[in-house]
Amino acid sequence: MNQKSIEHIALYSLVLVGTLVVGVLARQFVLSKGVDDFSSSVAFFATVIVLMAIYASLQTTFNQFLLPRIEAFLLRFSAFQTMKNHNDAVTVSEDLTIEDSSQAIPNVIDPAPTTEETISEPSEYEVMRTNAIAEKNHAIQTKLEKVLNYTKQTMVAYMSEEDLNRLCAYIVEYSTSDTLQKISPVKVDSQLKSIDIMHFGWNIGKAFSKKRIHTAIFIKNVFAHALRDLEISTIERKMSHTESRCKIKLNDKFY
Repeated sequence: MNQKSIEHIALYSLVLVGTLVVGVLARQFVLSKGVDDFSSSVAFFATVIVLMAIYASLQTTFNQFLLPRIEAFLLRFSAFQTMKNHNDAVTVSEDLTIEDSSQAIPNVIDPAPTTEETISEPSEYEVMRTNAIAEKNHAIQTKLEKVLNYTKQTMVAYMSEEDLNRLCAYIVEYSTSDTLQKISPVKVDSQLKSIDIMHFGWNIGKAFSKKRIHTAIFIKNVFAHALRDLEISTIERKMSHTESRCKIKLNDKFY
């Protein structure tokens, strides 16, 4: 039992004794007036109940309305502020002591992990692998941009804008896959011969390190109108042949 509980019990005991004394005095006063014992007992209990109600009402009023104002006034003085801080510290210390003694197993709080524990530095292998992949992706992207620029510069004079855009989209897909799922053939100007289309296919196929058969299938499907009279096997065999009379030359250095 802490000090506050003892003080509260002592206070309530004094109030109870005081009300009982006043109740006895009230009973004696009623008896002295010639009233019977029952009425005097009623006067006793009524006096005690009324006094306890008055005390409770006064205590509530004091705690809720008067005490905060009194404390606010006294806290303006440094001496009272120092005393209040000391009492609060003692109260907290007592509460902690009671809480610790009532718990059979103390709560153990694990320390929060530090930044060094939660974030581990990547190993040398991981750093090297990440850099290598980044360089590889950069090289692939650079090569694709060069092929697309070559395609636009070479075919812009012989194709409509819509067909040229579709051709570039097919080339982007072909750079990552040997076969295309769905193709709508593009049309080229009649100035370009089949050998020109085959030379163009050979150039982009070499840039992406594609097999001849895959390149032959690709240009056969994409330029289906211009190569309608040629078989895939013929395209595969003849697309790297050199002919003097052609507009698109074999070019192994643009990429």
